[in-house]
Amino acid sequence: MRICRCFATTLVSASLVLAFAASANAQQAPGTAPTFDGGSPYSLKLSSTGSQEEGSGGGQPAEEVAVTDAWAEEGDYREVSSFFNVREANANVGRGECEFELTGEWVTGHGDGDDDFTLSPSVKYGITDDMYTELEFLPINIGDGGDQGPGDIGLTLFNQFVHEDGAMPALAAWAEMRIPSGDGSSGVDGSLHTAVTKTLATKLRGHIAGFVETANGSRDGGEDTRRPFQWGLGAGVDYECDPDTIGVLNYFHRSSENEGNPNYHLLEVGIVRKVYQDNYVKLAFDVGLDGHKETPDFGAKIQWAIDF
Repeated sequence: MRICRCFATTLVSASLVLAFAASANAQQAPGTAPTFDGGSPYSLKLSSTGSQEEGSGGGQPAEEVAVTDAWAEEGDYREVSSFFNVREANANVGRGECEFELTGEWVTGHGDGDDDFTLSPSVKYGITDDMYTELEFLPINIGDGGDQGPGDIGLTLFNQFVHEDGAMPALAAWAEMRIPSGDGSSGVDGSLHTAVTKTLATKLRGHIAGFVETANGSRDGGEDTRRPFQWGLGAGVDYECDPDTIGVLNYFHRSSENEGNPNYHLLEVGIVRKVYQDNYVKLAFDVGLDGHKETPDFGAKIQWAIDF
């Protein structure tokens, strides 16, 4: 419990430090002032008062604002979503936009040594350019008995508080809630997540993400041995391999799902491929690093995402 409290305190402290750094940067940088972006009063984007947006006139050279690849400009979303163990801090969708995702996953040796096959659809809607809400059917086990039927429902509210600008990284937080609508499910779970993203080089970005969760009830209707308080912390990088492809490498460490089991460690290797306009395919492989009972030996997942 002492470790859990320290981790939660670290998350809060990191958020306060980043907020203070943003304020200091806005006050000290000559010709720089904080402006609200995307019509959202909950997001701070630092921009020079002397710069101009593309298409705003003023004779700005076209080469200074040209997008050189199939992804967004630096500091914007690049499809490294919550599909991965460590996601980026930039928002998935803009105001009034939607994104549909369909995820399939196969995991070996997870807890009882049996293979798990799951399917999980979700849809996001952009409230502002920095805030979105998500409705998700949480992973539905196929062919294992228990945890079947329609599956539990997950609700998410995500907000990006700070945009990347110069030395300032992007910062976001989101809250998730599990509603027990599945077969034999009970209790309501709540979790708070945070993520930080920083461009390290022209095509390379780094991410740090973590969560704390209060876990209640059970998803399978059996004896409930879930840890009432859970946490996790991870770091990762992504690299633009070509104009339509991004490679992802993550490490994630978290508490076990059930009491009496040790924490587990996962290494994740993934790829994002743009297959058509606003259509993306994501593939990832998880490898357990500690050999504990609850740690998956190996996992593979795939997702199709479309923005509209």
